[in-house]
This record gives sequence, structure tokens and C-alpha cells, in this order.
Amino acid sequence: MKPTVGFIGLGLMGLPMASRLLQSGYTVYIHNRTKEKAAPLIAQGAAWNNSAADVAMNAEIVLTMLTNDEALRKTTTATQSTLRKNGIHIDCSTVSPALTSILESEYSSSQRGFLHSPVLGSIPQATDGSLLLFVGGKDEIFSRTESLLNIIGSKIWRFPAAQQASNMKLIMNSFIGGMIATLSQALQYANKVDVDGNIILDAIGHSALNSMMVQTKGKSILEQNFTPRFFLENLLKDTDLFRHTAESVNALTPVADTVKDLLEQAIAQGYSKEDYSAIAKVFNRRQ
Repeated sequence: MKPTVGFIGLGLMGLPMASRLLQSGYTVYIHNRTKEKAAPLIAQGAAWNNSAADVAMNAEIVLTMLTNDEALRKTTTATQSTLRKNGIHIDCSTVSPALTSILESEYSSSQRGFLHSPVLGSIPQATDGSLLLFVGGKDEIFSRTESLLNIIGSKIWRFPAAQQASNMKLIMNSFIGGMIATLSQALQYANKVDVDGNIILDAIGHSALNSMMVQTKGKSILEQNFTPRFFLENLLKDTDLFRHTAESVNALTPVADTVKDLLEQAIAQGYSKEDYSAIAKVFNRRQ
């Protein structure tokens, strides 16, 4: 019999992830800060709960997909006391390694399980179950959740501790920041010297430089389409987490420092809720 599942946080990524679990036959209890976002899931048969604590009370396995450390800390304060003994909390958010290390210890001391499973991918991958998962935590807890995790992800990398998975996700997102800044810079330069940006993307597509992100985001930049799949303000949050954690272990981050400055300029210009590729507008405004 499938375990009952809870899902807290129904934003751009959480909603399609929860939908996949529903479609796979799980009983899913849901909560979100605004109930309106839960309407599609309720229509599919998800059970709305009025609080995160209620979700934890009803579900054997609770997943969270939240914006930042503050939101996760607030949610776990509500759920730790109501999650049943031997219940499991899987957090999929991009948050600090310091916090996930604390949570893993807290849950373990109260005879409950915790995994940190941040994801790499966007809305299409969350919808079709092809997210990449970095899962940190004890093997025994992972074995009880592996079949569920395989529904939302197509590939899993395992780490023995929660904070290792957190660090892995920050490293991956540092590539996102560096690539989008370099791509924006290149397309702005191409425009200045009268080289068609589409030819730039075509040439990259035939070279070892190619990636799905370069092609997708490059096309969006050329079309000036910044419909969000990953909010620009969240990339700044993740870049700051990467920089601050790196500082704590004496690792240098000159590229991330530059990306931070560009993202802060983009937010100052009003692009925080646009896709992170809107960093390109910072370059365009300098023309």
C-alpha cells in the first residue's frame, strides 16, 4: 500500500510535482500560503489542509518546496511536533546547508526522518517527472522513499548527509548564474557588432559549447520573453547562499560575486518576478 503523502508549497515547481504524485495514485494532503494556487490539485482529488501542521498530522511522508530558509524554518516549526513517529519530511527547496544540517539532527533526535532532496530542472521537468534529484540523508530513510522520489525525478544522486545535497544544489545553481550572465553578455555584444543572435545560437548548437539552457534561454532573450520558470529574485537568493557558504569554507567566488551584482541591478530595475534570463535587460539598458 502506498504511504499517504503531504505536499507543502505549491508554487511554480511544487504544483506540478504534487500533481505527479496524485496521478501516480498517492493520497495527497496539500497546503499553501494562498489556497487559490491549490485549486488545480483540489480538482484532481488532493485533500486541502488549512495548515502545515495538519498536513504533517495526516501524512506519512511530507514534501516541501519552499522559497527560502525562513519559509522552511517556519514550516518545520509547525510540522515537527505533529509529524507521526517514524514519519519522514523530504525538503526539495534550495536552502542553506547550515539549515538542512540542523533539521536532519532535529528530526533524528525526535525519531523522525529527514531528507534534503533539492531538484535540478524547471516546470517541464517537474511536469513529466524528469527532474534531477540530489538526495542527502540516511540510507534507511531513503529506502523508504525511493519509489516516491522516482516518480518526480529521472535520476538520483545520493549523499550520506543532508547538507551535502544542499551544497550540491548550490554548486549547480552557480552554473546557472554564470551561464546566463555569459549568454546575456554575448548576445548584447553580438547586437552591438551587427551579428545575428540566432546565428550565435546555431553555431553554439553545433559545438561542444551547446546546452539546453543556452538554446532555451538564448531564444527567450532574443524574443524578449521573460515569462518566469525560475524567478530572478530566487537566483539571487541562491547566489547569495553559494557565496556565503563558500566564504565559510574559504572558497573563492569571483564569478558569483559578479553575477550577484548583475542580479541586484536587475531587481533594482524591477525584474525580480520575471524569469532569471531577464538579467539580459541589465545589459540592454546600457545600450
